[in-house]
Amino acid sequence: MWQVGALVAAAVLAYGIRQTYRRQHNSWTSGADGEEATARLLAPLARRGYAVLHDRAIPGSKANLDHLVAGLFGVALVDSKNWRSKESRITITGGLLRYGRYDQTRALQTVVWEAEQAAKVLGVPVRLILAVHGAKAAPRGRTELHGVTVVEAKKLRGMLTGLSPQPGWDAARVTAVEQLAEQCLPRHSS
Repeated sequence: MWQVGALVAAAVLAYGIRQTYRRQHNSWTSGADGEEATARLLAPLARRGYAVLHDRAIPGSKANLDHLVAGLFGVALVDSKNWRSKESRITITGGLLRYGRYDQTRALQTVVWEAEQAAKVLGVPVRLILAVHGAKAAPRGRTELHGVTVVEAKKLRGMLTGLSPQPGWDAARVTAVEQLAEQCLPRHSS
């Protein structure tokens, strides 16, 4: 009889481990899918003179920068989120960013920290953008909170090309920042 109990306990444990692994794997896969989709959206910018770098390591950290874009507007860190629910909206309530009913304060704090690290390495201010796949950002597909622009991913490229040029930014400076980023922010190895 104890063998049946041990068998049931082992089956429950195996099921729990499998479910935990599947949730972690699906979350990672979903995030990677969002990063790849954003990279495809940004690809045409590289052909138009923008510097576009993907998946860069933050020195001294396990974290990575999803996408860096440099142009006449300066430098932007684009962090990809794959928030799939088309029914859920991105809203700001009481100074908090929410995806549906979920508080995204930690996601904002993370992207702010990542941009601070990139700014230190590159020696220039870094604009913060959260590109969201799936969920709707109201109104106009874009919202701002604590210096972070949250934009529906499909509107990202148009938003970036619509940014005003900043004094002191020309093609040579964009190239210099790109070269510095290539040197000091190596590709992230997952």
